[in-house]
Amino acid sequence: MKKVSIIGLGIGSLDYIHKKALEAIENCDCLIGAKRMLMDFQSLNKKIYESSNAEDICEYINHGNFKVYGILVSGDSGFYSLSKKLTELLKKNDSIKIENIPAVSSLQYFTSKLNLSWDNIKYVSAHGRNLNIVSNVIFNKKIFMLTSRDFGPDKICEILTNKGLGNLKVSVGENLSYDNERIVEDKASVIAKIKFEGLAVMIVHNDYCISVDEAHSSIRDEEFITGKSPMTKSEVRTISIGKLNLKSDYTVYDIGAGTGSVSVEAALKLSQGTLYAIEKDVEAVALIEKNIEKFKTYNIEIIKGTAPETLKNLPNPDACFIGGSSGNMDDILNLVLKKNPQVNVVINTITLQSLNEAINCMEKYKFKDVEIVSVSVAKSKKVGKYDLMMGQNPIYIISGKGIGLYETENKDKD
Repeated sequence: MKKVSIIGLGIGSLDYIHKKALEAIENCDCLIGAKRMLMDFQSLNKKIYESSNAEDICEYINHGNFKVYGILVSGDSGFYSLSKKLTELLKKNDSIKIENIPAVSSLQYFTSKLNLSWDNIKYVSAHGRNLNIVSNVIFNKKIFMLTSRDFGPDKICEILTNKGLGNLKVSVGENLSYDNERIVEDKASVIAKIKFEGLAVMIVHNDYCISVDEAHSSIRDEEFITGKSPMTKSEVRTISIGKLNLKSDYTVYDIGAGTGSVSVEAALKLSQGTLYAIEKDVEAVALIEKNIEKFKTYNIEIIKGTAPETLKNLPNPDACFIGGSSGNMDDILNLVLKKNPQVNVVINTITLQSLNEAINCMEKYKFKDVEIVSVSVAKSKKVGKYDLMMGQNPIYIISGKGIGLYETENKDKD
């Protein structure tokens, strides 16, 4: 059996490496890691293999002749570490015994410097990952981020500032544990103008974050700021959004967004996603902006104009709600399916002509799980000492899912 110890070096300074980690380093026959990590242990005269690539390291160990290997990884081995991939790969070899040795993480160290408890902080990494900054911030009271050189605190805070979140308090830690350690706390709009040279971590504080409970509640119609633009009513809104089968990280289109009622209520369910509200009417756009501000749903991006033209440069959708197509329903569905052949689609119509068009499109593009629901809602209204039921216009809700039609066609052509 070969023994492999994956050793977390902690935040950087050797002062924070504990006894167990040092013993593992001293007892190994071969020490593996990035050049900057190995430099502190050259005096031990171990066999050195310089690499920070998981596949290369595992290949080296599988074909090596040493009995005990030590792999140095930055930070804590269980916190956004190379250890995860190393462990998965090394487990495939039954002749290798793996030991992960933890360390003080940047999260632990930084929060201790700020005298903060970290058991209620959400943590994410912007290092080599696609991270939805805005959604993560608006749904969490405190969020810790590992940043990267290309996506540092200044760029992150610039995004927050541009979305109207420039007043949020931000704490940034740079070169933690080293002599040139720097900790800065200020508003996001200020941090956006500060340059950070080294790797940094940050915490965004949002005392006015959206609670999880809000995503599960139904918003009353009278809570929205309204004008002359049409608004999808509460009961229809609830059914329509349910039919979209949303997941928290979805990219969603709301085409013909009107006052933004569907946009807002759907966006409350996208704790890691983004909703694009497409609207051509100037007055309606202003209403959407006001409702975004009221409900703090800054994960909504307003796209001014008419679909399908405005959709071409947007990220591919996981779900698409069509509340108004401006007569372009076929072209819209054609483009949306090209972007994602398995997209979830929900269409709301009032007229029989639009219902017929929607049904024809569903048949033309071979949607599966197609369902047509007719919703007639009557709500009570006080007239003197009596309660009268007042009927609303009946609405048709058509839903379906793409079957990968364009993928199939492309494969056939190939």
